[in-house]
Parts: sequence; C-alpha cells; structure tokens
Amino acid sequence: MKILLDTQIFLWALAEPKRLGENAKSLLRSQENQLYLSAASSWEISIKVALGKLPLPEAPDKYISSRMANLKILPLDVKHHHTFIVYKLPLHHRDPFDRILIASSIAENFHLMSADEQFRHYEIDLLWGFD
Repeated sequence: MKILLDTQIFLWALAEPKRLGENAKSLLRSQENQLYLSAASSWEISIKVALGKLPLPEAPDKYISSRMANLKILPLDVKHHHTFIVYKLPLHHRDPFDRILIASSIAENFHLMSADEQFRHYEIDLLWGFD
C-alpha cells in the first residue's frame, strides 16, 4: 500500500510515537507499505521552525532528510496536476498544506494517513492515525 503521511503523523512518528494508534504504528512498520512525505510537509515544517513554533534538534533539511532515510520514507514532489485538484476540493479545510496533501493523495491514488478530523470530510482513502 502507498501511504502519504500527513505532516503531523510524520512528526509524531519521530518524536511522539505513543500518540499514534496501534494500527497506524503497524502500517508504518510494515515492510509491505511504501511511505511517502510530500515536499509540502517539508515546506510546512521549515516555516514552523523559522517562526519558532517547532523546535527541532537540527536544521530542517538535515532533520527531515535523515529521518526519511532512516524510516525508508520516499519523497513526493508537489506537481502541477496536484495543484489543479486543490481548485476542485470543497472548502472543508482551509489550510493550504493540508489541501495539497489531500489533492496529492487523490492525484497519486495514495492512502493518506492523518489525525486531522477535517480530512474525514473528503473522499479520500484515509488511514486514521488513532485507533
């Protein structure tokens, strides 16, 4: 299964895995799944670090890259056809980072793992981060 990780899920998996449900942990550990992190999540993390809202033990480029390598998470670029899907999405969620994650999961036919309640309003293959 191809799973796109929400930014929050990626950060929890690294720093607060106890916040994840057992099913989510199992899906993240399974060798059968391919995990992806969007460039949009890296962008969001970088902005939050720059604003002082997210402390990391090292610069975002080193932190994200090394953790992705350790967890065998593949990168997902934001592509033009992803952005065009954003236009068609209902405005259940107004966060632009979350909207591009939703659109990317639709465009790539990926499951999306999140703990954001607003994601439930979209017609996506949602994997819930809690049990």
